[in-house]
Amino acid sequence: MTSTNTVFGWAFGDGARADDKDYLASLRQDSLENARQEAARKGVDVVPDSADFTLVSDEDSLIDLGEAGQNRIVMRCTVDVTGAGAGQLRAEGPMNG
Repeated sequence: MTSTNTVFGWAFGDGARADDKDYLASLRQDSLENARQEAARKGVDVVPDSADFTLVSDEDSLIDLGEAGQNRIVMRCTVDVTGAGAGQLRAEGPMNG
C-alpha cells in the first residue's frame, strides 16, 4: 500500500552569512539533497515540488542550538514523501524515524 508523509533534510551554516541570499540558496539546495538522501534511505520517493524551507538561528528561535550552535544557522527542508511504508515515518525533531 502506498501512503504519504514528510521527512526533513538539514544543512548547517555560518550565522554571519545569514543575510547572503546566494549562501542561503546553497544551504537550501544542500538541505533538499539531504532530504532526498534520507528519503532514499527510508525507501520512499520525494514528491516533486513539495520542498518547504525554514531558516533557524539561535537568536530568533525557541530552539536551543547549544554551545555548538552559537553563530550558526540551520536550514531545514521538509519534503512530502510517498511509497510503501511512508505512513510509518515520523519527521519529528532533528531526526527522521
